[in-house]
Parts: sequence; structure tokens; C-alpha cells
Amino acid sequence: MIVKSREEQIVQFLKHTSNSPLIRFNNSVKGTPMISLPICPKCEHTGLRDKGWMTHQTMTCPHCGYRGKATHVLSTYLQEGCYK
Repeated sequence: MIVKSREEQIVQFLKHTSNSPLIRFNNSVKGTPMISLPICPKCEHTGLRDKGWMTHQTMTCPHCGYRGKATHVLSTYLQEGCYK
């Protein structure tokens, strides 16, 4: 059984969460740090802040189409070790 280190798991998760072309485009054009973007509770991909983010933390996922409340942003998701 091969056990990956925490760093290897984080690198693998970051590749998984940022594979959307829309997220990569958003990071390159707006310069928004990806670490502050919300994580989709449905598919664990990085999403985009939607209208109502300030009051209800609403997000939209470009990967699966989920639109609703975000529970974590990427930085806290990694700190708490919630990734699969």
C-alpha cells in the first residue's frame, strides 16, 4: 500500500480543483488568488463567487453547475484537511 504525504495530497487536490478553464482564465485576468475562492460542496472543484456572496456566501461551480451556499473557501478547506 502506497501512502502519499500530506504535501503530495495537497498538490494532487489543487490539480483536481483547478482543472476548469474558466477558473484558470479568472485567475489570469482578474488576478484573484485562487486560495480565496469557494469550494463546491457537491464536486470539490473551485467555484466562483456569485451575486449574494457578501450576505449569503452564494457560489456557482463551473464544473458541475451547482449554485448555492458555499461552506468553505480553498484556504480553510486545505487547513482543515477536508479534501478527499
